[in-house]
Amino acid sequence: MVVTGGFRQRTQLENLRQELDILIATPGRFMFLIKEGYLQLTNLKCAVLDEVDILFSDEDFETAFQCLINSSPITTQYLFVTATLPMDIYNKLVESFPDCELVSGPGMHRTSPGLEEFLVDCSGDETAEKSLDTAFINKKNALLHLVENSPVPKTIVFCNKIDICRKVENALKRFDRKGFSIKILPFHAALDQGRRLANMEEFRRSKMENISLFLVCTDRASRGIDFEGVDHVVLFDYPRDPSEYVRRVGRTARGAGGKGKAFIFAVGKQVSLARRIMERNKKGHPVHDVPSILT
Repeated sequence: MVVTGGFRQRTQLENLRQELDILIATPGRFMFLIKEGYLQLTNLKCAVLDEVDILFSDEDFETAFQCLINSSPITTQYLFVTATLPMDIYNKLVESFPDCELVSGPGMHRTSPGLEEFLVDCSGDETAEKSLDTAFINKKNALLHLVENSPVPKTIVFCNKIDICRKVENALKRFDRKGFSIKILPFHAALDQGRRLANMEEFRRSKMENISLFLVCTDRASRGIDFEGVDHVVLFDYPRDPSEYVRRVGRTARGAGGKGKAFIFAVGKQVSLARRIMERNKKGHPVHDVPSILT
């Protein structure tokens, strides 16, 4: 059974009266069910925490995590799953579970071998004034140039903030390319869940010819979403953390033999950081020790 926010709570509570083998839950709804007495964990055998690095980055999650531990038998096994594991998150896990065993696959912190990366320096002329507005204009022009000269059926555009998503959406909507239609599908927290799911499903299923689909999104789309046939990923905004770089570009070139292209738009100091990550990717080295940059 699945229990999450955004869906009818009453239906979920009614279904909880049945015997369950597996419960899939988000932290907020899980906390509610425990506090209100709807969920008993006395027979819990195993707890799997997916995307554990993001979970532990949320202060509210630690309360839910402690609630899970306190409500479960001491014999419960905990599995922490992630594709990227920053050292601070690893230290938190070891602190809570000193006997925790690390099992790592060869793809940890690494990009797909079928991925082509392209660094696009959007810093502009050295003599030009540097500001957030000029950086956006430079990146917008780079995106429209890519759309015009390299049309593909499916592109995911990652932005750091919702307001940037909206600006990118508007720029693409105003762009007119003859002989090829463009459709923009936003995916971020400002949309209601129904519309987000509908846009995601359309992007995933669509196989129409002569139309370019653009999923314009925040990092909500960089995790746990497995699309086939994503041709391009555009990092319109440089990610705040190197591990997020890996997740974003990992939305293309997925699966055995998968191929795709990632275009990284960078300004200022981001250019050298992006170049370091790309060099490590070419050598097959993990990127977790590349410093972060907050912009």
